[in-house]
Amino acid sequence: MADHIVTESELVLPALWLMNRKTDGFIETSELIRELTNIIQPIGIDAEILDGRNDTYFSQKVRNLKSHKTFERNGYATDVLNGFRITEMGRMIISAKGEAIAHLRRLRHRRFPSLLA
Repeated sequence: MADHIVTESELVLPALWLMNRKTDGFIETSELIRELTNIIQPIGIDAEILDGRNDTYFSQKVRNLKSHKTFERNGYATDVLNGFRITEMGRMIISAKGEAIAHLRRLRHRRFPSLLA
């Protein structure tokens, strides 16, 4: 079976979960990359270093959440200097996806299926 390639949309819920755990709802992009890497443990092409870069395909997907304004477009978080801050809408998504969040906790150190599909 081929390795699952993580999509940008699959990063949304776990990223919101990580922001929601912070008292002020803020997470720096570098911390988000580190934490999502620990949770998802990218494999295959996602774990490969980009040509001419020092980061992986996976970390670039996390950075794309910022450049593509994924959270802002959906109203889930605001783009702030060096990171993101969860909005009330983002907190509502986390609250509504309780079962998925429980699943994420169980899989904290393993791969996970799309949680926002």
